[in-house]
Parts: sequence; C-alpha cells; structure tokens
Amino acid sequence: MENYLAWVFKNHMLDVDCFIFLRGYQSIINIDNNEWKLCLNRLKKGCENPGYIKVEELEPWINDEWTMVEKTFNVFIRLQKVLPCQFTHLCVILNVEPTPIIEILSYPCVANLTGVHFYGGTVQRNELDAIMEWRKENTMQYISVTDNEIPLDYRHPNAFRFTGVVYGDARWIRLEDLLSMRNFYRPIFSVNNFSMKDLNTFIKYWINCDENMFTYLVIDYKNINLSELMKDITVLKGFRSEKPFYLIASNSTENQLLLTIQLIEHTESRRRNSLDFSIQYANEPHKFINDDTLPAWTREYRILGRLARKRWLEEEMITVGISIEEIKELDDLEEELTVDEVRIIDGIMTVQEKL
Repeated sequence: MENYLAWVFKNHMLDVDCFIFLRGYQSIINIDNNEWKLCLNRLKKGCENPGYIKVEELEPWINDEWTMVEKTFNVFIRLQKVLPCQFTHLCVILNVEPTPIIEILSYPCVANLTGVHFYGGTVQRNELDAIMEWRKENTMQYISVTDNEIPLDYRHPNAFRFTGVVYGDARWIRLEDLLSMRNFYRPIFSVNNFSMKDLNTFIKYWINCDENMFTYLVIDYKNINLSELMKDITVLKGFRSEKPFYLIASNSTENQLLLTIQLIEHTESRRRNSLDFSIQYANEPHKFINDDTLPAWTREYRILGRLARKRWLEEEMITVGISIEEIKELDDLEEELTVDEVRIIDGIMTVQEKL
C-alpha cells in the first residue's frame, strides 16, 4: 500500500495540508485542498472521481473490526509516513459523529495535529476543558468550536493561548479577555456581547500596548456606530482598490505599526457582518491572510502623524494655551493636510488613494 501511495504522490511537494473529517460512516481524509480524498467507506455508484482513493485501495491499512474512528486515524498515521503533511487538521461533525470528544482527543496522533475543529452538536463543559487542554507550549495550534453554545460563565486559562481560534458562540468572552490577548495569529469571535464602547476601549489599549496582541482578528457585529467605535481616537479612512479601510497608528513609532479595520458587510441575513482587524507595517505592502497584498500605507501613516499632532495642539490650545510657534505649526499642519486632500466625510478624516 505504501508503495502504491508513494507512486500516487511521487511528484508532489511536501507542504500540503491534510484535513481529517470525522463524520460517522462518511469519514474522509482530504489532501492538498481536496486534490485527493481518501474515502473510508464504499462510494456509491457514480460518485467516483479521479482524485478519490477508494476504501478498497486502503484495505491493507484497515481492519474490519475497527471502528470508523480507528480506521480513519490508522490510515492517517500510515499516510503520514508516505506523505508527511505540513499542516494537519481534524474536523469533527458532532451532529453525525457518535464518538465522544474526550475519546477522540485521547488518540495519540491527535496530540501532534495543527488544529482540532468541532462543528455543531452539543459540547459539554468538561469537553470544552479537554479541547483547551489539548494545547502544547511553543507549538502552532488552532481550534474551532462553532455552531453550538458555550456557557456564559465558561473560563479556561488556555482559551486565548492558541495560534488561532474560532469561537462561534463568543458571548462568554469579556473585554478583559480581548485586552489579555498576546501573540494570537487570527482569533475569530462570532456571536458576541461586545458593545461599541468595549471595542473602543480595546482599540485604545492596542494603541498604547508595546506587546504583540494579534496579527488578524475578526469580530462579528449586529449594528455599527462608527462615532462611538472611534471616539477620541485619531483615525484616517483610506482606500485600496476602492475598498475602504480605517487606519489607526500605534503610539510605538519604532516599528511604524498600523491597525487596519475593514467593515465586512453581507446582504444575506444568515451571514453576520464583521469587523476585520489586521496589524500592518506602514512601509510594507498590506498583507492579507491569504497572502494577497495591497500597496503600503506609507503616505497614510504620515498623514496620521500629522492628524495626531494637530489634535494634540488643538486640545492644548483649548486647555492651557499654546505658543506662537505652535500656532504657526498648527497652521502649517492644516495646510499640509489640505495639500494631501484630507477631508472630513461623515465625521471621519478621509483621504483617497493616490494612484
């Protein structure tokens, strides 16, 4: 069997992804974005596909007395010897997979996976604890718990210590949890109880934080109030490829960091709108999670610096007064912003992309 699969994969790169789907008798292993599928049950007539490796071809790796989970994991272990995959994820469809979560997590091969993801069904508190305790130090690990409910009083020290998380029910997450995030790559918080005031506090905290909190962050929302979200924050609305981004500079100028925020809005009622946050270096191309890029925000970062200085001078002028030199500086800043065509639109300082 190893020789056969080695021949199948002989010309393939080793940086492929492997997704193990546990879904009862329909369990399957997908390789390299569905280029190949290892089917753990007999296919219905007419369902064959050139990329499918049928269960009949996997029989040397399977014992008929095993459960479907045992068959699936054994095939995965043997597969890894033939085609070591760079990223390995386990996806469990709880509505159809009868094996308890704690039992699934007890299999030795699960400990070394890149991600474990649980969809639907019901997740008990002790099962949530088991998912959280799957975490290992200094390892890239992702978890998902979606399409189910998490108790509002749930707490665990590992809940925000993975590389990335997807919490479909994030109503239990508090503002202090957001502020405690460190070295997250991409957390996603779907249904949540965050107010605009909470998110405003979160943004202000990031502005003054010297530590790496996250790279990408998605927070769903029902209603948006930009005035409340951006209250007392120096923000610039900029554009790339006609798409608007809200730009906020970190107070730590050494790395010239920007927080960019996109409003992702959906017309379908079943899909929730979201705030898409990312951390960018002002002098480097804007990097998306899918490796796409946009031109750097160098000009906009410079404008943000002028806006911040202008704001400070204006506040000083009202509270304690400013010198003649500072009045001249304020006039110069206003002239520079006019030259850059910075305008207030709907209460937000806005500048168009310079092509």
